[in-house]
Amino acid sequence: MRKFETAYAGRGSKQGMEVGTKDGLRHPVAVMGLPLNSFTEDEDLAELERLTLSGGTHQICAVNVDTWQNALADPHLHRIMAGSSLVLPDGMPLVWAAGLLGCPLIERVTGVDLVPRLAELSARKGYKIFMLGAKPGVAERAARVLERAYPGARIVGAYSPAEENLIRMNHSEILSRIHSVKPDILLVAFGNPKQEKWIWMHRKRLGVPLVMGVGGSFDILAGDMRRAPRWLQQCGLEWAMRLAQEPVRLSPRYLRNFLGLAQRLPLALFAAWCQRPYLGHSRVTTATTQQMMHVHVDGRLGSECATEMQAATAASIANGLVMVVHLDQVRHMTAAGFGVLLDARRQLLEAGLSLSLGGLNLRTRFVLYAWRLEQLFDGWQPAISRNRLSAPEAKLPVRANLGAEQGALPAETRVRG
Repeated sequence: MRKFETAYAGRGSKQGMEVGTKDGLRHPVAVMGLPLNSFTEDEDLAELERLTLSGGTHQICAVNVDTWQNALADPHLHRIMAGSSLVLPDGMPLVWAAGLLGCPLIERVTGVDLVPRLAELSARKGYKIFMLGAKPGVAERAARVLERAYPGARIVGAYSPAEENLIRMNHSEILSRIHSVKPDILLVAFGNPKQEKWIWMHRKRLGVPLVMGVGGSFDILAGDMRRAPRWLQQCGLEWAMRLAQEPVRLSPRYLRNFLGLAQRLPLALFAAWCQRPYLGHSRVTTATTQQMMHVHVDGRLGSECATEMQAATAASIANGLVMVVHLDQVRHMTAAGFGVLLDARRQLLEAGLSLSLGGLNLRTRFVLYAWRLEQLFDGWQPAISRNRLSAPEAKLPVRANLGAEQGALPAETRVRG
């Protein structure tokens, strides 16, 4: 994949561009509380195929303003979406917000655009697809449309269960249908937040490599809902055509979304703008204890930290160590830098470990709050016993490169999933 360049948040044009890491690592950008991946549609498709072949079960989320609002209002949903293997920027306002924060995304990639691409991939390479959700009969009609458009596409099942909440759903029936055909790709159209929570609830029992929430994609494919022309999509006005088709149902939702964005975006932009620019040298150093990997970031928390953070994350997972990232020496924070941390957090959680933040001064706490990231990270401090440190001054071992042996430090951290 080509090397990715992204601008970082700061005042003035002299600060230039935040360039991708030297080995071309690609990482998400933290936009208003969620790690949005920055890929072209072709690159997203290649990444989806890679995940399909990589083993395990991978959850994919597509985020627009409505699903973003739902995530911020529901901590459990927020953690599910932030911990997904891939988070697609499905809404133009979020793409614009990323640019305003100084870290522009390559392009908007929607779930409804990827579903036909996955069907075409199935026709070429034989991946089996199961289509689950939408109103009765809609998934079946959408499947027939895809099979006609892409001869050879292996759509092995289409099922629309009765519309019920998660408690009353017949989960056994749904899982039985999926297990009987053993698909490679499962497309779930229950709508947000139901589809994300359903996938998370059953992720260890599905036995499907790639599971993606696709919202109302089946309705569009089946012809029950018209999609806006491409030029209207590119202008960020696709919502207007949907509103014209369903004014009663969508008017309250779009009003809530507009008010939420108008309330939160100015504070996020202020947090990016008010940081003093830092053009000095930045570095990432590590120190290990018996149970922890301590990562110290000095200078700027940006995309240039991705290589070292990935190495530290891999070492933490290999040695079963929880990670603590110390930010007390950070002078400038970017959305790309927090995207690197969210990517490390996702990998650690998948391995049953955790990532906590240390050295949180008032400025850092304000940025975490303004960027809606505070509920995704726990704060860390050395173990305290009866108002005194359990180790004298609780000094960390001398910082060293990855793999160096360090002395033990009694410390505690909370695990958040």
